[in-house]
Order: sequence, then C-alpha cells, then structure tokens
Amino acid sequence: MRYLGEMGNLPGMGLAYYISFRTLMAGLTAGLVGWLIGPKLTRWLRQKGFGEQIRSEGPATHASKKGTPTSGGLLILLSLAVGALAWADLKSAYLWALLGLAFWLAALGFLDDWIKKRGNKKGLPPRLKLLGQAAAAVWLVTLMLIEPSFYSTNLHVRPDGRVRLIPPLAEVGFQKGDRLLQVEEEPFVYERFRFRPTLREGRAPQYYRVLRGQDTFRLYIPAEKQALVSMLLFGAQDLASLFRTNLPFVKNQQVEYGRFGAWDAPGWGKVLIYAAVLLFILTATSNAFNLTDGLDGLAIGVGGIAFVSLGAFAYFSSNRIWADYFNILYLPHAAEVTVFCGAAVGAALAFLWYNAYPARVFMGDTGSLMLGGLIGAIAMMIKKELLLPLIAGISFAETLSVMLQVAYFRYTRRKYGEGRRLFRMSPLHHHYELSGWHEVQVVIRFWIVALLLNALAFITLKLR
Repeated sequence: MRYLGEMGNLPGMGLAYYISFRTLMAGLTAGLVGWLIGPKLTRWLRQKGFGEQIRSEGPATHASKKGTPTSGGLLILLSLAVGALAWADLKSAYLWALLGLAFWLAALGFLDDWIKKRGNKKGLPPRLKLLGQAAAAVWLVTLMLIEPSFYSTNLHVRPDGRVRLIPPLAEVGFQKGDRLLQVEEEPFVYERFRFRPTLREGRAPQYYRVLRGQDTFRLYIPAEKQALVSMLLFGAQDLASLFRTNLPFVKNQQVEYGRFGAWDAPGWGKVLIYAAVLLFILTATSNAFNLTDGLDGLAIGVGGIAFVSLGAFAYFSSNRIWADYFNILYLPHAAEVTVFCGAAVGAALAFLWYNAYPARVFMGDTGSLMLGGLIGAIAMMIKKELLLPLIAGISFAETLSVMLQVAYFRYTRRKYGEGRRLFRMSPLHHHYELSGWHEVQVVIRFWIVALLLNALAFITLKLR
C-alpha cells in the first residue's frame, strides 16, 4: 500500500504509514489465513499420524484427547508469517530477527513432535533441545550486534533522500519537501550514510546539496551544529544502549548488563553477560510455555494476551512522545515489533478457533517452544524482560509449581522416607482440575488472571 500510494497518489494508501492500521491489518490477515488453512492442516496432521499421546498419570478426563492431531503450531507459524510479511516493513531488522527465531524454534519443536510420533514418548533429549535454544540465542545476539538499528538513534532522511523535518533541522535551513542529493560532493546513498553520520575522513559534513522544488542549491551548516545535524539526518550508533533496560516501578532508573556499581565490564564481557541473560530468558519462556500447554485453549489464550501487551509496549517504546511520558527507553526502530505482535495475536485467535474446548488440534512443541521463545525475545528487544513475571505470569506460575512440587517431594522423601506432594498434580492447571474444576473453568479463570497480571504490568508504567 505504501508503494502504491507513493507511485500513484491513490486515496487511502497513506494509511500504510500508520503503525496502528498496519498492526490491525496484520492481525486480520493472519487470522483469516489461519482460519482458512486450519481444516486442511488438521486433516494433514491426522493423516501423517501426529496424534497426541496422553500421560497415564494425568487426569482421567484427558483420555478422550488421545489421537487429537498435534503440531498445530504450524498453523500459527504460517499465519503469523503471512500477516507479518504482508504489513510490516520488510527492511526492518526486528521483523527478520523475529521471523528467523520463529521458524527455528518451530522447527526444533516439530522435531520433538516428530520423534514422539515415531514412538519415543520423551521426544527430543533435553540436552539437544537446550542446544537448539542456545543456538537461537547466539544467532539472535550476533544479529543484534551487527545490525545497528538495534542500538542507534532515529534517522530523519528517507531512502529516496527526502528530509523528515523537525525543529533542529528547520533551524539550519531545511524546509518541508527538501530532498537530499549530495553530502558535500559525495552522492547521497541511503545505505552508505545509514547510522554513519560522518564522511570518510571522520568529520561531520559542512554542507549538503538539496533539491527544493525545481531548484538545487548548497545548504551550509553552522560549524557548531554540523555534528548535530548529521546525527539527526543519518542517526548515530550507541552500542551501550543495547545492554540497558528499564527497572519496573522505579522512575528514571536503568540498569546496564555488565555494569555493577563502579565496576564496568569490557565490551566483550557485556556481550557475554547479555547473551547469557537472553539465553536464560529464551529457554525459560519457551519451556514455561510448553508446560502451560496442557488444556484446550489455555496456552494460546494467555499467549495472545501477552502479545497484546508486548505490542503495546513496543509501540510506546518506539514513539518518542510516549517513551518520554512513561520514562522508558526510546527505541526508534522497534515500531515493526508492534506489527509483528499484531500478526501474532491474529494467528493466536485463528488457532484458538480450532483449539477451543473440545480441541480439534493441539499446538504441540512446534507451537509452544516457538511462542514462548518469541515472548521472551520480544521482551528483551523492547527492554521489558523484567516485567515477564507479569506479562507471562501464568506460564511463570506453571513453571514455579513444577519446581516447588519436585523440591518438596525430594525434601519430604529425605525427611520422612517417602515423597509427599505439595499440589495434587503439577503443572498448576492439573491441580485445579483434580480439585474439581472443569477444564473450561480452569482455562477461563487462568485467562482472567492473565489479563489482570498484564493490566498490572501496564500500571507499573504509571507508578514510575
């Protein structure tokens, strides 16, 4: 739409410049695609033998689920990819980082589902699964280091040379509609000057050749403003900003990975610490989401709620006005994360259509590892990883219940000679099932709790 609007000046095409419109359309597109391919994909999975295997020690009511097609995460992946590619900016590094991560984790989960299909109930060995998640984390960190848009300021010149006018640029003589032709005597090439506000000799440009209407002229910049103007036009890199994040509940407070009080780690040390944090969060969220996927509609429901919150946080972070208002880090290039999250919400709704009780298809590890990993990665990208216990609060509680159950069982076995259980069964949703709640009651009540926790996550912005 954006390109049609530029070429033909067609009415309505300007909507493609609005993040809100593209986010809604990405969600609608993903939802429609997922709704349309759902029946065919479900039949294909059933024909290929991707049937759910039910644990013998699980609730008796789950016996009827045996044989239900699994690996339905393929539906989520395909509809998400179509929605995102149709409406997001294809030049965005954030988009390709998230799509690459989605396909990798979905492939890892599909391999796990395929091994289970072959008769091995345990699926992919935990060490290999962890190795695959570690590879994803290393790839993501590497991409974030080599692509400046993850840690650079905003540009105010478009690829075609048109200047996006702001007050500091207007003060030195730029006007609305100006187009940059040359930087001193060097032709303006967007990729050459993108995030590089200096000439080859390392100084800021003294003048620019500008096209205004039908006339071209040299626009000279006062010496004291040359560095500022070039930085505003082309953006500037600040690698340290990649390692910073906001502290929740506290106003104007940031932490930087690799900086502890007066001690500041060298650059390579910060990279290692940041990579370790990303690996921990990515594996924790993907595995936590895998534990959450145990009831019809539960995981996809709480996942969809999390993507709504992450999309909103991404929008606030990528908008200078909202970022300043909420006292959060300004991430000028993260706007496409909002569009990606919109597509994820649409894909989640489409899958929920077929996964609602009684489910016609399960997401399997194909979907749970992918969605959980995406939630963790997006939280890291938009500096909201410290809010994950709220944004992904249900998955956090599910994981905590398993850890407490195992720890308490081992403790009581050592102390009393026999292991005792803290919950009737873990993860937590099975405890409530065995307490007499119907499966649908558990799911809807967990959705309600997820909504409240995400609302609290938003409240933390105003508590600053």
